[in-house]
Amino acid sequence: MQSSFLTTLKPSFSSEHRRMQPVLEMARKLDIGANPAADALYEAGSAGFQIWCTPVDHPENWEEVVAKMFPGAFAKDCAYVASVHWRWEGEYIVGLNLSTAAYALADTLNERFTDSETRHAVNGKQTIYNRPEDLAWAQKQIHRLFHLAGVPVPPIYIEKE
Repeated sequence: MQSSFLTTLKPSFSSEHRRMQPVLEMARKLDIGANPAADALYEAGSAGFQIWCTPVDHPENWEEVVAKMFPGAFAKDCAYVASVHWRWEGEYIVGLNLSTAAYALADTLNERFTDSETRHAVNGKQTIYNRPEDLAWAQKQIHRLFHLAGVPVPPIYIEKE
């Protein structure tokens, strides 16, 4: 399956990784582990990146968690929100796989949220996985990162169970 996002030349695993290299380089510049700047919310991997939030920049409905954020091994107070990985079809990167997990909500507000692996509400508690507000915030951060890197944003696919 080819989309308008794909280049006209036949790609290879190597050329596809090179096409996404500016995104990973920008994620490394905006690395939450080393960069104390407010817009440094990323952690680059080899085939994607993670997105973290801070007390200043976070998804909706995280207000009760903000005061409990801490830096851990990172440059500032933060909490994990999302993982983004390249979506492959053969030798083409055809999109991004996005999944969110609001572990800080389950840790801080465990009477309202569950990190149950079922990814569905359990005993009246809301799941922390792929909550609409977390997905919306993460997609905004993805678009910002790709824009800064000068790379068109491929389609974003929400990872399901």
